[in-house]
Amino acid sequence: MTTTEAQAPLWLLNATNALEFLTSEHPKVMTTLSAVLITVGSLPALPGLSTAAGGTILASHAVQAAGAIAVGVGNWLKSAQDSAAAKAAIESQPGGHAVIEDVSHRR
Repeated sequence: MTTTEAQAPLWLLNATNALEFLTSEHPKVMTTLSAVLITVGSLPALPGLSTAAGGTILASHAVQAAGAIAVGVGNWLKSAQDSAAAKAAIESQPGGHAVIEDVSHRR
């Protein structure tokens, strides 16, 4: 058996613990946060908005990059929330077996 030791900054550990807490205790907050990040991050990419009043600012490379990062983080939070919800659903089933339902809640 091999043991690997890694060092991480304290802020990263605190951020990870905070996200884990929010994901498990407040799933609706995380869903809302991911939706807001995806929406706000997508705004600079909209052609009509980028040519409007703030067009020169929204068309800048820095704003485009920040928008792409916000969309990426939003998608990551959404997938993490979906994964946590699926895990909780499996654990809540008797015997730990997963039940797959379609959109109409049919098994």
